[in-house]
Amino acid sequence: MMLLLLPSCGEERSSSFDIALSQEPPVLDVMLNSSISGRMIAVGNVYEKLLVLDADGNVRPELAESFSLSEDGHRLSFRLRSDVTFHNGDILTAEDAAASMNRWLDSVPAAKNASGGSYFIALDPVTLTIESSSNLSFLPVMMASSPQSAVIMPLECIDEAMDTGLVTEFIGTGPYEFSDWKTGEYIELKAFRDYKPYADTSSGLWGNKKGQEDVLRYYFVPDEVTRTIGFESGLYDAIDCVSSDDVQRLADRGASILQGGENGSIAIVFNKKEGVSTDRLFRQAVSLIADRDTLMRSCYGDYGFSLHSDYMEKEQGIWLSASDDPYGYMDAEKGKAMLDLSSYDGSPVRILTSNLTNLDRIAVSLASCLESVGIDAEVSVMDWASFLEKRKDPSSWDIYVSAMSKVPLPQQKTYLSPDFPGWFSDEDILSDIAAMNSSSSIEEAAERWAEIQYSLWEYVPVMIPGHYSTIYAVAEGIDGVIAEDGFYFWNAE
Repeated sequence: MMLLLLPSCGEERSSSFDIALSQEPPVLDVMLNSSISGRMIAVGNVYEKLLVLDADGNVRPELAESFSLSEDGHRLSFRLRSDVTFHNGDILTAEDAAASMNRWLDSVPAAKNASGGSYFIALDPVTLTIESSSNLSFLPVMMASSPQSAVIMPLECIDEAMDTGLVTEFIGTGPYEFSDWKTGEYIELKAFRDYKPYADTSSGLWGNKKGQEDVLRYYFVPDEVTRTIGFESGLYDAIDCVSSDDVQRLADRGASILQGGENGSIAIVFNKKEGVSTDRLFRQAVSLIADRDTLMRSCYGDYGFSLHSDYMEKEQGIWLSASDDPYGYMDAEKGKAMLDLSSYDGSPVRILTSNLTNLDRIAVSLASCLESVGIDAEVSVMDWASFLEKRKDPSSWDIYVSAMSKVPLPQQKTYLSPDFPGWFSDEDILSDIAAMNSSSSIEEAAERWAEIQYSLWEYVPVMIPGHYSTIYAVAEGIDGVIAEDGFYFWNAE
């Protein structure tokens, strides 16, 4: 009987990874939906893009063999790899790529704006281009990094989506193909054996993909305790959203603890329309009084965050400033001296926040910092929907605390808008941002942004105490998992 239970000689044995995610994606149409769970399952595994970012934030070709921007910035051209096969057996053509990219432009307003309303056209089976009266310098980085992913699928899938509104057949070019979706339970992918890697090495989400495991199965387990127990019992090979309190215990038991890339930032937004926060000296004083490490630890514990006050995340290296934030450190004595020079009159400073993902803990910690130098602070905690509505009223708050998701370009930061709650109002900086938008290259834009970033640190429209990341746990003996704005298993073994 025991011999019968053993695989016979020559019989193939399948291997699989079972991954527990905290959230089920509402759809797998990743052009229309930006959920992180949808991207972790579908982007890179099932679907690929013309361009992706490497670990240093550089734009690299994936389905494209090469790409070029004309000297005047008004024409962007792509040459496709000739060895790419869709999961249905069809060869990738420029017509597929152009149709996919045009649906993406129509789905992402910021991308449509960056393209100046122009669309991609196929010139021949492997060449596509887009020409515009607008400067297209920003489009490649948006294609590579937009949360609404610029993935490539067959033309017939795009045509069908024109009728139904959503993509219903998940056919891509990646190392795994869609197999099954049991709603509320799991999504299963199986290895695509005709996949051809496009590089010998890898960096971040770019490069060589092995796809060695036969099956990737993503279970949806919203309860943190259930997810963790399942991992410890061996039911799951990997889990996301590990609690800071569980990190050390899981590590002691042999698990690999991975901190993903920075998913976004914590923003302490000042009211620049009404009240005490309209005074720049007050904003600078608060920035010096706040203990940034304490603020971030109050929410995340010992893991899952990094401290730097750049508006952009560290993986977006070209946008990081070489300068130092003149108010990006704690000096309560200097902050108190600046406070005495400001218009602060001793009235309570009203701090607004939500109870979403422990943001209220940061607000309470900030209030404690302010009270340590004699500032009376009042904290109002609301549910997320009520918070979003309340912050629209400039007469009801002085500071609010929120989480801001990562965006591909700095000018997409919502708090830099005069219309967004916080009401950015420095005309000189707005003029500089407008000038940056007309840059002839992404490098020129980055140089301009470095100067703008320093001006923003001086102006203090928001204070960024730090950036948040997700913590993942992977079972002992599994190598090659990529933690970069999610965690990915195409090189895991």
